[in-house]
Amino acid sequence: MQQGGSPTPFDRNMGTKMAAKAVEWFIDKLTMETEFNTPESSVMCGIQRRQYVFSPIQALKLYTDFKHRIACKQWWLKLRPLLRILAKHESTYEEEGMQVEEPDEAIA
Repeated sequence: MQQGGSPTPFDRNMGTKMAAKAVEWFIDKLTMETEFNTPESSVMCGIQRRQYVFSPIQALKLYTDFKHRIACKQWWLKLRPLLRILAKHESTYEEEGMQVEEPDEAIA
């Protein structure tokens, strides 16, 4: 869930929907299953392609870099240059702008 700062209406709405989905999943598992030692009995709720899905924790091991505590494939890093431009971040122009060399003053 959201970390830091005050939650926005979007955060509150998403949290409410996730909680409702989690309760539905929990009730479904309690009424339909008798064994709770399968990989599907320990899951994490997330959003994939605008849908709330439950992923088994064991399956998520393949996509997690536990040493650095991040996802192995960080697709959102490709968006950083665009976000810097949209935010008018000063380093955007220094790092990504064209380098103009100063003319040699000894020639004049």
